[in-house]
Amino acid sequence: MADNAHIVEKGLVERLSLVSLFRIIRGYEWWEYKVIPVLAAFYATALILDVPVSAIWREALMAFVATVSAAVYASVINDLTDLEDDLAAGKPNRLAGRSPLLGLTFIILSAGALAVISCRWRHDAVLLSLYLAVWLAFSLYSLPPFRLKKRGFLGILACASGEHLLPTLVAAILAFRGAQRPYNSIWLMILGTWALANGMRAILWHQLTDIDADRAVGAQTFAARHSRSATFIGTWIAFPIELLAFTAMLVEMWSWWPVAAVGAYVPLVALRIRWWHIRHVIVTPKPHYLFLTTELNIVLLPIAILVASALRHRGDWVVLGVHLLIFPANVSRTSRATLSFARTALKASLRLGRAS
Repeated sequence: MADNAHIVEKGLVERLSLVSLFRIIRGYEWWEYKVIPVLAAFYATALILDVPVSAIWREALMAFVATVSAAVYASVINDLTDLEDDLAAGKPNRLAGRSPLLGLTFIILSAGALAVISCRWRHDAVLLSLYLAVWLAFSLYSLPPFRLKKRGFLGILACASGEHLLPTLVAAILAFRGAQRPYNSIWLMILGTWALANGMRAILWHQLTDIDADRAVGAQTFAARHSRSATFIGTWIAFPIELLAFTAMLVEMWSWWPVAAVGAYVPLVALRIRWWHIRHVIVTPKPHYLFLTTELNIVLLPIAILVASALRHRGDWVVLGVHLLIFPANVSRTSRATLSFARTALKASLRLGRAS
């Protein structure tokens, strides 16, 4: 019994250690929220090419690994370079109180992944250039002496490009490469526009959320300098462009399933606002909020695309299963919300039936 208890305790410690490491690299901020839209772009590109995702799974895996390794690097260098400001502002920092060697270890590991991926893509100038640009954007955003985070709108562009635009283009080009098809320039422009607009809105919201802490320590982010402009750009420029580009994506994919995803998303948002009194957010931070299009982009859209592809190519049901296994959190949240709304609607219908 003592040996079994020791084994259970050891396993618990190991799991807690993995959770701790995941928190240190801020995985809860990007694992689903930043990686899934990139993979959705890969799935969508395969769909317009009518190529099974299961037939180009190696390229999908490369898109995943490339995105994750860059995200780890970005998270760690951002926390390292923000450490002094975060402590001064009283903000949490995952590397506070930890050995600098821990952050350095993550940087070395992610740089090792960069070296391997770069070696693999060394004969593909377009792909390699785009991927190196991801790392360059993150470095320019966080690292001194450039530190674009504190240099106004350049920081917005750098972050949106590194987190959304460039990885999305990398994923789409990988899909074209795997399918051995020539690039579709119009499709790449549409995807890039959607990703950049969504990324700009996300970083503007993030900076507006941190505006008080940034101003307290003199961090001259774009939102801290120009809060009204940040709100205007996010609400009246980035968001409409994002919606237009998304509509163009639906047209190019030429499938009813992604359209059905939008059809499911709209009432989910409306019911949350009406029944749960959740406040929708385009870019301006609010308490008890719902950031518009996030659930569509990371839950409904990728699932709809994979279902559409699986109905044409049976092997993609396996891809859908793997996707749900790797990214379960928000799918579970959406499922619980849907069931809650269904129960509420059923109870309301029964009450009306009894009253009549």
